[in-house]
Amino acid sequence: MKAALFLMIIGILLLLLGGIPAVFEFMGIQGFPLDPTSSLFPSHWFLMIYGFFGALIGNEVLVALSVEWTGRTADNKLIILFIIFTLIGSISFIYNQQLGLVLILVAMSILLYYSKEYLGRSRIGLNPTLYNWLLFLSLMVTVTIIDVQISLGYVIPYLNLIFPVSMVFAVMARDISLVTGVKPTKGWEISLALVLLILGMTFRLDFLMILAWILSFHTSRIYKFKGRKYPIIHLFTAWLYLLIGSIFVFNYDIFIHSIAVGFLFNTVFGVDVVLMDLFINTFQKRVSIKPSYAPYFLLNLGLLMRFIYDLGLSLPFFLLSAPLQGIGILLFFILTLRQVIK
Repeated sequence: MKAALFLMIIGILLLLLGGIPAVFEFMGIQGFPLDPTSSLFPSHWFLMIYGFFGALIGNEVLVALSVEWTGRTADNKLIILFIIFTLIGSISFIYNQQLGLVLILVAMSILLYYSKEYLGRSRIGLNPTLYNWLLFLSLMVTVTIIDVQISLGYVIPYLNLIFPVSMVFAVMARDISLVTGVKPTKGWEISLALVLLILGMTFRLDFLMILAWILSFHTSRIYKFKGRKYPIIHLFTAWLYLLIGSIFVFNYDIFIHSIAVGFLFNTVFGVDVVLMDLFINTFQKRVSIKPSYAPYFLLNLGLLMRFIYDLGLSLPFFLLSAPLQGIGILLFFILTLRQVIK
């Protein structure tokens, strides 16, 4: 089994390990009497951010983007090392948070170390572009955030969301035009948006996050609607959730899940250009995916129900909120991988 494929499988398994406890926990809050995964819930955010998204982003940095920029994937030994530290770090966090943080710090340092490849000339002689530098910056910030938490001796869960969110902004600087069909505005806008978003999320300052949203929404040109409908709908929804999270920073649950579920997963579902690169370089073949709106509908219906519940309205069928989100996410990967494997 190729290392890149193994990394993808590990990521999906960590998605299940981190996601299932979250489903039961929210159902428990709503009165569901059974929670067989309660001991795993305190670690679910870590498993999702550094386990699932860590594996997904690791595959991008070490495999897909690497092939495009350097003409090759990272050395298999480096990929295997990343897999080992990501997997062991994620599992270790369940039993010992400090040990988990230290091991994940090593995994993120591997990505940072390899990202130096993107600061040199490409295989066809291109100089580093904005996305190369933003990718490096995002990983630098991530390593710093983990290091600070190790030094403090405790974790600040929401702070770690900066890792996947900043990486989305970095890749957006390169790939958004492939989705929208419209050339982004000048690079300074997305760069400033990223800096403001990092500061806004760090200190939970709504005005900084809203300003970052305005800049990123403008530079992305999502509102032009010139691209294919499927990714545009997902990305427009993702940016709508980012705005909701920016406005509701005072409501921790809405703030966290607007970004972690609404923004990140709608982006993952929608940016099929990036996914195709990932699958092509993982399975070594070209693939054609027929998208389904079922995961989109299930994920966002469940998330909307959750937010209504957070705002004080409780209805019996809201118990389906968390399961709908989980089924939507799982269904997306099942449908996509099924088509790729065929």
